[in-house]
Amino acid sequence: MSRLIPLLLLAVSATPAIAQDLTTEERRALVETWYETMDYDMLADELEWVHASGFFGGETLTTRAQVEEQLTPFYFEVFDDIAVDIHRVEVGESSVFSFGTYNLTPKNSTEVHTANFVHVWTIDDDGRLDGLVQYADTWSINLALADGRVLKGD
Repeated sequence: MSRLIPLLLLAVSATPAIAQDLTTEERRALVETWYETMDYDMLADELEWVHASGFFGGETLTTRAQVEEQLTPFYFEVFDDIAVDIHRVEVGESSVFSFGTYNLTPKNSTEVHTANFVHVWTIDDDGRLDGLVQYADTWSINLALADGRVLKGD
């Protein structure tokens, strides 16, 4: 985890200012609510959703529609179950950090693959999530993806 800290510091310095009108608790609650509901209406229309390098093509999505159209269908083609466990949420001056674990069960399998992650969120002035930078254990995620594709017969 110590190698991750310089990356997080870089992410904080590269992210836009977080909505200043929201309290620390309101910013924390906004991010926690996203994980509980996955309500795409919480996302800004224009955003920057950056996947971890080596994961899902390492691409950057730039609209809410892209996130909604690409994320959910892709995952549930390969996985029977996806659970996101949030261990803690920390609110910084310009970003909100969530630390957690993905629990991925490939199709036709009972094996659960786990992968740790850190998400760095930003919030726009309208109180919508407008940025996500994902740092994740892509090796474990890609093993789960490979198992899912093999079991699926692709």
